[in-house]
Formats: sequence, structure tokens, C-alpha cells
Amino acid sequence: MRSKRRNRAELCLKVCAIASFLALLGVACNHAVPRHGWSQQWGLMVPHTNFPGDCGLCHIPEDWKTIRDDFEFDHEAVTGYPLSGAHSEANCLRCHNDRGPVGAYLDRGCGGCHVDPHQSNLGLDCERCHVESTWSAIGAVSDHARTRFPLVAAHAVTPCESCHVRSRVGEYAGAPAECHLCHQKDAALAQPNHVINGWAVGCERCHSQANWVAVGFVHNAFLLDGAHVAQNCNACHPGGLAVPISQDCVACHLPDYTGAANHVTSGFSTNCVTCHNTTAWSN
Repeated sequence: MRSKRRNRAELCLKVCAIASFLALLGVACNHAVPRHGWSQQWGLMVPHTNFPGDCGLCHIPEDWKTIRDDFEFDHEAVTGYPLSGAHSEANCLRCHNDRGPVGAYLDRGCGGCHVDPHQSNLGLDCERCHVESTWSAIGAVSDHARTRFPLVAAHAVTPCESCHVRSRVGEYAGAPAECHLCHQKDAALAQPNHVINGWAVGCERCHSQANWVAVGFVHNAFLLDGAHVAQNCNACHPGGLAVPISQDCVACHLPDYTGAANHVTSGFSTNCVTCHNTTAWSN
């Protein structure tokens, strides 16, 4: 009996939770501003001085803030100004409000409606980098090629603000061109530690812009082949210090030697290459 009551109570809680969620969803949807709708944040409605006297052409009788569902307006045919790309879905009130005649917006170009985030540092010709379908900058990579730091490989897909820390306020000048000035944190976190080894400057000696694999590093003192190629540097260089160490196998593999079942008792040589190679430790 108690189990049935508990199950009914849990079911009621679930139903109430779902009902509450749907109610909140309905409220959220009702707050969405339709394209032909009105919103306080965009100012009062554009003056209707030159509009037709028949309000029912656009509005429903019950609520003058609501536009008829079958309302249609050919913007290009009536105004001579086509709405393309994202502008075709823009809320009418964003441009048509009481803050000034729409002609004043057009006279200022894109900046009439869109505040310039670049603070005029890149000029007023927004269409040089942007299109109406998206605000993502186009041609930025080719434009960057005319600077002292062309964008190639991984840099071509790096967000602008990674190097231009004040790009969000329109400042792009003065970004460093030297690798280490942007990649100091990478050098400090690298293994082995680049800072303590004195490798914090001159990244291009070992790295390329395609990836951070150290393709330029040559391990001259001891040929790395077989299983040694994939070894972590710290496994042989304690503390991450790239200093000369013994090249005898047993210097690194003494635990392997002493841990083997019969190496010590049988008096096997500590010259590991007598039986082993760098590809596998099997006899």
C-alpha cells in the first residue's frame, strides 16, 4: 500500500515538473519578438504619418501591437531597397523606429545600424570583410599576408583575439611577430620544460607552424630508433634537463635488468644489446 502511494506521489511530481517546464517554455516563446513585432528596447514605433488610413491592412483589431498573420510587404518593390541575406529576416523595428528617418541610417552605410567594433581602425568599408549572410570576416587571411606576419598553417585558423588581445575593441596594431612572445605558456608547460633548458626563444628551430611536433630537433648524442622514438624525454632525462647522460643501456634499464627472472642469478651481461634490440625486449 505504501509502495503504491509512493509511486503515485512520484508520478505526480513528474507530471508537475513537466507541466512547469512547458509553462516556462511557453513564456519564453511568447517573449520572442517576431519579425514584424514591437519591442521596447528598439524605441517607439515608427511614425505612421504617411501610412494608409486603414489600420486593418497590417494590424489585427484586438491588439494594435500584433501584425496580421497574412501580412506581406515587398520591401524592394515599395522602397527600392532589397533585403538580402540576414537582412531578409531582420526585425523591421531595428531600422524603422522613432530614432530618426531610415534615410539617415542608409546615408551612414553599415555603420548606420551596426556600431563599428573596430573603432574605425579598419575603415568604414565593412563589405571589404563582411557579407550580409554572416558577420564572419572573409579575406582576413589574404589581407594579413600584406602585414609583417602572413598567416599560414595553424595560424590561419587561430582566432584573432589569441594574438590581438584588444581586437574586441578594434585594436589590431602592435601584435608581436616573434613566436616566443605568444607562446610563452606553451614553452613553460612543454615536456621537457623549455624554460629551464633555455629553449624559450627561437621556437622555429624545432617547430613549424603546421604543428607543434618538434620536427627540427636532432638527437645527435644518442640515436633514437625503435621504441626509443616514442619515449617521453623525462624518462631518460630526470627533471626534464637535457644534459648529457650515460649511453649505456643499463643506465636507464637497470630496473628491467634486476627485475628479470634470471638476469642477476645467471650473471647475464649488463650490455643489453647482447640479447635485446630497441624494437622489442623479447630475447
